[in-house]
Formats: sequence, structure tokens, C-alpha cells
Amino acid sequence: MGPLDGVRVVEFTLGIHGPYAAMLLADMGAEVIKVEPPNGDINRLVTVVHKPYRVPTQWYACNRNKRVACLNLRKPEGLAAAKRLVATADVLVENLRGGVLERLGLDYETLAAEHPRLIYASASGWGPEGPLRTMAAVDIIAQAAGGVVSHTGTPETGPLPAGVALADHAGAVFLALGIMFALYGRERTGRGQRVDTSLFGSQIAMQAWEMSHYLLGGGEPPRAGKGHILARSIWHVFDAADASFGLTWVSDDRFAGLCDILGRDDLARDRRFGTAISRVGNDKALYAELVEAFRDWPWAELEARFIETDQVYTKVNSYADLASHPQALANDYVTSFESEEYGPLPMVGFPIRLSETPASVRSRAPELDAHTAEVLAELGYSDEEIGALFASRAAGHAAE
Repeated sequence: MGPLDGVRVVEFTLGIHGPYAAMLLADMGAEVIKVEPPNGDINRLVTVVHKPYRVPTQWYACNRNKRVACLNLRKPEGLAAAKRLVATADVLVENLRGGVLERLGLDYETLAAEHPRLIYASASGWGPEGPLRTMAAVDIIAQAAGGVVSHTGTPETGPLPAGVALADHAGAVFLALGIMFALYGRERTGRGQRVDTSLFGSQIAMQAWEMSHYLLGGGEPPRAGKGHILARSIWHVFDAADASFGLTWVSDDRFAGLCDILGRDDLARDRRFGTAISRVGNDKALYAELVEAFRDWPWAELEARFIETDQVYTKVNSYADLASHPQALANDYVTSFESEEYGPLPMVGFPIRLSETPASVRSRAPELDAHTAEVLAELGYSDEEIGALFASRAAGHAAE
């Protein structure tokens, strides 16, 4: 039993921002019902892997442990069913473009008046206030708007986005956290409330150190290249002969060991690099020396020397590395679910461990329309009424 057992979440979402947040709640035991349009969430069509699993990877990554109900909100009967479902919810999660739910009478003001204990969680692109509040945004737009792209890359490449959906996942974590705050607050006050997060705001918050440096007069930092815009001295990704690796936190003792590894006693004796402070002041020169020094080393040999001298390092791992990484497997950061169709089905695990009420994977992301009839029956619809909803296309997936 998870810590959110007994909490019902109804979501009107698409993409990653809203769905991943709701999935985190589901992993912790919440009952999550995702309302899909008759044609299904568009993300069922995104990056479909045909072999060996035949699943759309974005849908798969963000919708496990959920039930889905296809309801046509453009039809009065479908909208009525959705409102009946919301009436049973503790939490509503939505990340639709501004105005969509308002036109349907599923806005916060309307629902809060009818259901004062409801927590209404909105994940927008830009936040609930300001001139951009109704504009659309997706991950790369938020990365660009929020400053990440500006400080990623090199002078040669220019601004670069992160190669992952960084803004979507960061926004989802903040959304899930906001919902947990509101659930805890409801335990004390008996009332729900609105929770607002955004892709834009989450990107700024994820750079609290770097942005604070600017706000306090530190100036606009340069692009980070293979290091960090504020963490100077040895805080970089380097290239060995056959692998890339990260290396940092090189104290005086570790620097002496590093120079010994490389056979570069001259660096240890160089006054520019003799102390941590001097290495910061001469970091560009030191970085250039180390780039050349590491270039021809085989990674296996270099790693063995790093271990001997207690360096803080890691190989730059690919997804292939992570899929079989002993540390990732030991902590279930990469795990699997035993499915009827495929047997062991690999997936990214839940990153938080609770000793008494741990997360669990109970089902994979469901097929379209898998639970519509079941959910309607739980809402009190008779078999005849459910049949009528399907016949009128107010419920169920669209005809092929």
C-alpha cells in the first residue's frame, strides 16, 4: 500500500508535463484515471517502437499505473460523464491550453464552488499571470525562454538545447510536489486549492544558483561548454582515448595524485596550480593542459588510476550503459514489469525510496479505451446507459 492509497486523481493532460506528474502520484499509490479524447492522446503516436515491444515510447514512459477512459467532451453526455467523474476526485490535473476547460465548465472557480475539497492542479507553459499566460509552449520553448539554451553550448556551436526533455520533466516534478503540498494542506484545513506550475517557471527555478549569481551582480555567465558556468577549476567533461568522463572536486591531495597518474609533476610544481584558489584563478590554462594529458589514455587504465587516487569521476554513460548499469539496477532506477504480452518489460523506475510505503509498478501504460466501461460503471451508469454512451460516440474510442 502506497502513501497515496485512497487518493483519486483525474487528469486531462497530454505530453509529458502533466502525465508524468500524475504518474508519480500513481506510483505512490494514488488511483489515477486519465480522460482521453475519442482518438486518444496524441502522444500514443509519438516515437513508436515497433520491435520488439510495439509501444509509443512517450505514452509508455508517462502513463503506467493508470486507468484510461475515452470521453467525448464535445458531446453533452460525454461532458456530463466527465463532470460526474471529477466529482469523485481528490485531485484534478490538467495541462491543456488556457480556455479549453473553462469553456467546458471544468475551470477551477466552477469546480471549487461545487467541490471545495478538490485540488485543482494546472500545468501551463508560462504561468497563470502575465502577457504570455495563454501562449502555447513545449519543452524546447521553455528551455530557450528559461535561460538553459543560452548557457549551454560553446562559442563555436552557439546556444544549444539539452538533448533531453528537461523542461517537461522538471515541470512535472514541481507539479507533483505542489499537489503533495496541497494534499497536506487539506489535511489541516479541510479545503482544496488551486496549484499552478509552468514549464517556464520550473526552468528558472532549476537554475536558482546560476540565476541568483546574475541577480546579485555577478553578470551574465558565458556558455558552459564542457563544464559549468560558475564551477571553475576542474569541473569538466574530458575525453580519454576511447571514452569521455566527468571529473571534479579535485582537492590538493587529489590534484597531487592526478599529476602523478599523468606523469606531470611539472603541473604539481607550477605555482599557477599549487592550491585550490590558484587553480580557480588559472582554470583555463589548467583545463588546456589536462585536455592534452588525458587524450591518449585508454579509459580502463585511467579509471583504475582514478580509483587508486580517490578521484571524483564517472564515465559519460550512454543509455545502453544505463540499461545494464549495476548501480541503476540495484536501486531500481531502471527496472522491469512482468507483462502478459511481453514478459519482462523494461522501464525507468521511481527515483525516491520510502522504507515503509514504497512506490510500486502495478500496470504498464494502458491501451486506448481500456477502462472506459469499467469507470462508467463505477460512476453508477447502468449497462444500458453505457451502451447508449458508446453508441452515440459520447464515450469510447473513435471508429477505425
